[in-house]
Parts: sequence; C-alpha cells; structure tokens
Amino acid sequence: MKVMGRAGLALGGVLALAACSSGGGGTAAPTASASTSTPAAFGTSLNQALEPLGTGLGKVSAAKDTVELNAALGNVGSNAARAARTLKATTAPAEAEPGRTDLLAALDALNEETSAITAVGSKNLCGVAAGQMKLTGGKGLPGLTAALAKLDTAGVRSTFTVPKLAQKPAQPRTLENGTLVRDGGKGGKGTLKVKNTGETDAVVSLAVDGASVVSVYAAKGQEASVDGIKDGTYDAYVSTGTDWDPDAKLFTQGCKFSRFQDKQDYDSKGSGTVWTVTTKTTDGEGSKSDTLNVASAPQP
Repeated sequence: MKVMGRAGLALGGVLALAACSSGGGGTAAPTASASTSTPAAFGTSLNQALEPLGTGLGKVSAAKDTVELNAALGNVGSNAARAARTLKATTAPAEAEPGRTDLLAALDALNEETSAITAVGSKNLCGVAAGQMKLTGGKGLPGLTAALAKLDTAGVRSTFTVPKLAQKPAQPRTLENGTLVRDGGKGGKGTLKVKNTGETDAVVSLAVDGASVVSVYAAKGQEASVDGIKDGTYDAYVSTGTDWDPDAKLFTQGCKFSRFQDKQDYDSKGSGTVWTVTTKTTDGEGSKSDTLNVASAPQP
C-alpha cells in the first residue's frame, strides 16, 4: 500500500508539473487557424484564378463592335466575381494579406463596372473605344494592377497582365471646323450648309440607302459648308458629342444621333441647289429631326 501511495504521489507530481508547464512559461502548439501558405503557393492559386479573367479582357481588347464588346464585358464580370470567390477562400500568407484585400476589392469593382457598361446596351454605347474607356477609367482595372504590385512586394508573383485598352484622352479630340470627314459625293453643283447651334461639336452626313456619302465636321457655334455635291436625293444625319474618334468616326462621349426629316434633293440645273441644316439647340430649335441610336445611324 505504501508503494502504491508513492506511485500515486509521483503521478500527481507529473500532472502538477504538466499543468504548470502549460502556462505562459512553455511554448504553445500552433493553432488550427495559423497560415501554412507560402507566397509561391498563393501565387500559383492567384494565377489560376485570374487566367480566365485575362482571357476575357483579351476579348474586350479585340472586340470589333459593341455587340462583341458587351458579350466580352459580361464574361469579364463573371470571371472577376468567380476569381474573387476563389481567392477569398484561399489561404494567403500573412505578408500577402493586405494585397489580397485590395485585390478582392478591385475584382468586386470590376464586376460592378462591367455590369454598368453592359446595362447601357450595345445599341446605345458610343462605340468600342468608349466602352473600353469606361473600363480603364474605373476603379477595377487600376486597382487590380496596384494590388498585384503590392502582392509582388510580398513575394507573390503573378503572370496576369492587362491587355491594351483605349484610355480616355486628357483633352477631348476635335477636328477643325469644316473638315471633311468623308468625301465621296463631290463633283456636282450642290452645296450643303450646316449651322451648328447645339451645345457640342457635330458631324452632318448626306447618305444614300443608309450609307454616308459626304460628311462634314461643324464645331460648336460655327457654320460649315461643302460645295460640289452631286445630283441626287439624300438623307441627312447628324451625330453630336465630344471627343471625336477619327478611326471609329464617332464621338466617344455623350454621343447622340438623329436624322433630319426632310430629304435633300440636289439638282445641278442653273447654279445648283443649296441646302441649309441647323443642329438643334437645348431648347429644341433647329431643323426637324428624329432621334436614332448608334446602331441605326450610318457611320459618317
């Protein structure tokens, strides 16, 4: 019995020692929530999550019209949301956590911005470049680039790159008043005169069967004219806005389109025909016209 007593005392001593060692004087075991991820491992997960997004942005860059652009933007929004969910559930090393937080915010912003652009509709968007400008001028893509740079300083390497997209110019692009945007219908005696009384620059086009033949640029508050219009009956269209894109031949900001209700008949008899059109002012004055969308207006 005495031996058992000593054994009991010895066991109690061990228990007491163990209880004492579990206090602040010992080394605690790693908790279950501690991160075991490395920058390299997180970088692999990051690149896999962002790869579909990069593919989608490539399609935005390559879009030939607003229909293709809207489809590509919808794809980008979905992939941004999917990447955010994946990376939110992926363990990141402590040093990469600030970068991941910024990255998730940028992906959320990108998703919201693409949704806002597609909501405008392909028929109302002022061209492919205008859609790209809205995207590059938002918070999503710049934030994504900044977050990846922050992650890089934490040792997380990314292969993701943003393709070349249109950037909003520092100053709106314009043409000199009276510049011929299209010169395909000259050689006659007719004259087209344009009085731009609107709030922005304008381009007035004479068209046959929905295709522009002659187009002239009329600066805000200015008058412009084109001589030598060939005989024929034309529809007259006007596009207005700011920031003239010479490649797409349209205004990228605040674009509006209309068709003048009166057809223009040019006849070379005598001294020829002179037609004068006046763009509308803010109070609605000017030559009578019908509002169109970008899809139903001919390219100047």
